[in-house]
Amino acid sequence: MSKILKFIHSTSLFSRVASIVLVSVILVSISISVITIKISKGILADTFSKSNYKVLTQITNNINELNDKIINIMNAIDNIPDYQRYLTKTEEEMGPQLNFNTLYNMKKNLVDKTVPQKDFYDISVVVIGFNGNTFFPNDGSLVLSPATILNSTITKNALANKNVVSYQYLANGFTNTTRYSSALLAIKVLCDKFTKEPYGFVYVLISQSSLNKYYDHFVGNGNNIAIISDDGTIVSSNNMPKIGTKNLELYNISKNILDNDYKYVNTKLDYSDVAILAKHLPTYNFNIVGTIDKNIVLDEIYDSREIMATSTIIALLFIIITFFIIRTTTTPISTLVKTMPKIIDGNFNNHIEISGSYEVRELSSTFNYMLDGLNNYVNKQMQMQKEKRKAEIHALQMQINPHFIYNTLSSLKWLMWQGKVEKSTETIDAFISLLQNTISNKNEMITIAQEIENLKNYVLINHIRYGDNIRVNFFVMPNCEEYIVPKLIFQPFIENAFFHGFTDKDNGVIHVLINEQNGVLICEIIDNGVGIASKDIKSLFSNSSKKHEHFTSIGINNVNDRIKLLYGEKYGVIITSELNEGTTVKITIPAQKEFKED
Repeated sequence: MSKILKFIHSTSLFSRVASIVLVSVILVSISISVITIKISKGILADTFSKSNYKVLTQITNNINELNDKIINIMNAIDNIPDYQRYLTKTEEEMGPQLNFNTLYNMKKNLVDKTVPQKDFYDISVVVIGFNGNTFFPNDGSLVLSPATILNSTITKNALANKNVVSYQYLANGFTNTTRYSSALLAIKVLCDKFTKEPYGFVYVLISQSSLNKYYDHFVGNGNNIAIISDDGTIVSSNNMPKIGTKNLELYNISKNILDNDYKYVNTKLDYSDVAILAKHLPTYNFNIVGTIDKNIVLDEIYDSREIMATSTIIALLFIIITFFIIRTTTTPISTLVKTMPKIIDGNFNNHIEISGSYEVRELSSTFNYMLDGLNNYVNKQMQMQKEKRKAEIHALQMQINPHFIYNTLSSLKWLMWQGKVEKSTETIDAFISLLQNTISNKNEMITIAQEIENLKNYVLINHIRYGDNIRVNFFVMPNCEEYIVPKLIFQPFIENAFFHGFTDKDNGVIHVLINEQNGVLICEIIDNGVGIASKDIKSLFSNSSKKHEHFTSIGINNVNDRIKLLYGEKYGVIITSELNEGTTVKITIPAQKEFKED
């Protein structure tokens, strides 16, 4: 035992895996044992079914002997002349003496001389003639009138097949011993030997209790017998509630067994796993069917609960042992697995404790070393990316500044050419203010309030040059003035509206609206100008160097690129427009009061 414990507590991963394999082998052995028991149960069920086939054959022979006894009684009655005389003549025609002698001979010749007394046990024999006379060889009485019985369907059916002894099921017998239960009725037509004309009938009634004696000692728990007619009616069964009901499914299964000469078949019946056997009773035109519920029968032989309880205890014991070993072995590996996904988020400062088996300790040590290397590499890469992005943003800034200065100087040149010195001076003052807040200010980010002030100066320059037919309205929510944005983020769109939005109009309006929603700064520049065709909107965001008279798409494309570099792909510029319907520019950036890189 100490060696086993030492083996289990070994620091070698191989040793622990070997322990798990050992436990698995034991569990597999238990599984094989269970399967073996199950197979043996199947073999036992097969053997039990075959032995029951012999039992069913014996029951068939017993019931056929009953038929022989009934036929013997019927033939005896048919061959004793006194019965024909009694059933064809009235008491007046025979006279008292002959009538008495006839009745005496009927009983004596049948019971004492021809048929043994024991053959009349458990059955009721009734003889009825067309003249209305009735006779009970073994005593008894009718609960129905002879006329009612003679006019019944069962009697008429017998007349249609007068050369055959027929058997039928009765829900209630018509003798005093069968009136309160179902019964099996055998009927024979009595005919004159010479004229072949019928003159009476022999009725033999077998009560359920009497019929049940022929197979009752062969049935048991889970083993049932049913005698079924060709219309599916259960004529007799040890399962009393089923008597008189129809079960075509069971009849069809029995017919299939007989047609194919099977010993038995395994099937499902009423959601139970059963074996079904069948024999045909030709003289009755019935099938006798044996049904074996395998689970019930096998439970009688095997104590399934004890077996399952023992197996469960053993399984639980090994599950506990296996769980303990696996838990002890895999805890360091689980820690490693839980730590690894954090690397995906860029967190390289998650060193794990070095513990466990030799292999796990080596793996943990290597993992920690890898984290240190990755951390150094990523920090260098991030610093390089920051420098690269700053260079890209600076390059974009350098693109837009000359572009803005060029357009402003063009406006000043136009005013000087017109000789408007005072307006030129006012424009130069506004231009100087713009230069101080844009080019001279080295900060890339400015507040909304500063950006709006720059826009107002830019609008002033354009109003002095072109007049104030194009009005610009600013609507800035007070809580947004302190948010910071990249410099000159709105100017290219105001410029685009001035120079291209109103080419076919004498006046117009440009609205600048700034608001904050759910941490996002939404800036909209809306004009009621001529609009832009859909195909031209796409070209504004391209890197094309195509130029227009007073405007180049470099400004719009520049703003969009700067925003995405600074804040990420989900922010940027969206332009919607229709010809003759105006243009809306929507700019989205994070609402920040100090710059935080995404």
